[in-house]
Amino acid sequence: MKTNEEILDEFGKIVINDCFDPSYANLKGLKNKENPPVIFEEFSNLFKKLEENDFIILQKYLRESLGGLIFNFLRLFEENEQKVNLVEISEMLKAQPIIENGWIERFSKELKKES
Repeated sequence: MKTNEEILDEFGKIVINDCFDPSYANLKGLKNKENPPVIFEEFSNLFKKLEENDFIILQKYLRESLGGLIFNFLRLFEENEQKVNLVEISEMLKAQPIIENGWIERFSKELKKES
């Protein structure tokens, strides 16, 4: 039987490998790709223009932002007493934030400020 520490480490490895790393690597990839996907072309063009030191600062900012996002997401599980299996009540839970009229569009106060 696995110890609590082993279970936490296994979960942590999955979160970092499947969530943090792809998002962080995406920034580097956009700077270095010659033919980025059209959806990312404007980002890629911007990142290619950045001086190396500015790009390093952007990477640090993204690292802190992603770390904060994961921290706040996991905090929800610690502080929310409502126990519901979200997978069972959603047709596609992972898409809820990003689909058209999804959580980000409907609930983000920051995006509403930009409008």
